[in-house]
Amino acid sequence: MTPVVQLDSVSREFAGTAAVRELDLTVRRGEFTALLGPSGCGKTTTLRMIAGFLEPTAGRVLLEGEDATRLPPERRNIGMVFQSYALFPHMTVEKNVAFGLRMRGIPDGELRTRTGEALELVGLSHLAGRKPKQLSGGQQQRIALARAVAVRPSVLLLDEPLSNLDARLRIQMRQELARIQKETGLTAILVTHDQEEALELADDMVILDQGTVAQQGAPREVFRAPANRFVAEFLGYENFVDLPDGRTVTIRPEHVDVLTPESPTPSGGTTVDAVLTAVRFRGTDCVVTAVSQGRTVLATSSDFELHTGRQVRLHLPAAHTIDLPRTKQEQPTS
Repeated sequence: MTPVVQLDSVSREFAGTAAVRELDLTVRRGEFTALLGPSGCGKTTTLRMIAGFLEPTAGRVLLEGEDATRLPPERRNIGMVFQSYALFPHMTVEKNVAFGLRMRGIPDGELRTRTGEALELVGLSHLAGRKPKQLSGGQQQRIALARAVAVRPSVLLLDEPLSNLDARLRIQMRQELARIQKETGLTAILVTHDQEEALELADDMVILDQGTVAQQGAPREVFRAPANRFVAEFLGYENFVDLPDGRTVTIRPEHVDVLTPESPTPSGGTTVDAVLTAVRFRGTDCVVTAVSQGRTVLATSSDFELHTGRQVRLHLPAAHTIDLPRTKQEQPTS
């Protein structure tokens, strides 16, 4: 099956500095793809090249199998939802949703039908006659989404669309986005720096680092097996431990067992000696900070007798340790 979007060795430079470097990306029909990474990693530049707002310095952008590298935005069948919503304040909700259809020359009868369908999809038909300033932030975002969906795009581009919402609304809108994408079968590409957002929404997750793909795959696979330290740190892994056998591994705090001298050692995995440097009570458990072989390790424990300065052993279960390649700084010296 022909991919809906394909980037073929795409690069983009600004004043001689590469924002995206020979990026290859395939987006399959009906999938929700998330591009994520820290600021400056190239995710928004990539989205803007797909939309046609930027031309690549090198490489090709293919849409539905056709070369669209030099095609202007208005000739690409793309819907886009911006971070700022970009609603027209002087227009009613209905006219905002109908705007893209009218620009495409859709006949009035079909325009009214598709506008009504889009408003019903986002649950805001009853607000069709209002102006954007009369709506909440979440409602404005749903109107922006309805406007993008109404044109029945081959791909829906979402540029950090939830970043202006408060935490509660972000969760609600994530659920709305997931529902709408599944109901319509739209191919969607989301740009976000929020890993939780990507993990919840995406079928395919692409983590970018300095304009290249650091790792790509199903969210569960990427989360459970980060390819390198950059990906692990971005996904919230905090522990990086040198094992006696020379491996560098990462493990999440909740998987580290904190053992006192009298505790039996579990089978499997690796145990290292450590000293507790901080113990923070948080109700149901404690978060402890320990130092082992010069490395700081975080762990959680239900042992409320632990205290700063205590000698402990940290057990790292084999099932939860992830091998990572050493960085250049971590390479042993000869």
